[in-house]
Amino acid sequence: MDKWLIDVSRELAIAKKESHPARVRTASRRIAGVALKQFYKLDENDFIKILQSAAIDLNIPDEARLAAMRLQARVDKNFKSISVDPIGDAMEIVRFVKLSNE
Repeated sequence: MDKWLIDVSRELAIAKKESHPARVRTASRRIAGVALKQFYKLDENDFIKILQSAAIDLNIPDEARLAAMRLQARVDKNFKSISVDPIGDAMEIVRFVKLSNE
């Protein structure tokens, strides 16, 4: 298994154990960031920056791009995220990257 997929699996296990929404969102952002690092072949570790780039990259399929847009967004004044399923959003990006690596 590729290292990036091992990293995704580790972060996914963390996200699934968490009950606090902010921690789930953070782990989900890391999952997506690891996958997008692989896709873009980056050494960058600023996952928010990577997600922001992916959110406006028209070369990425809509589903993955919109998932990146939701994950990179800040919470609102009530600490609510526009991503109602951050793990699902992150895994949409992982699926895209896996397919692009085939």
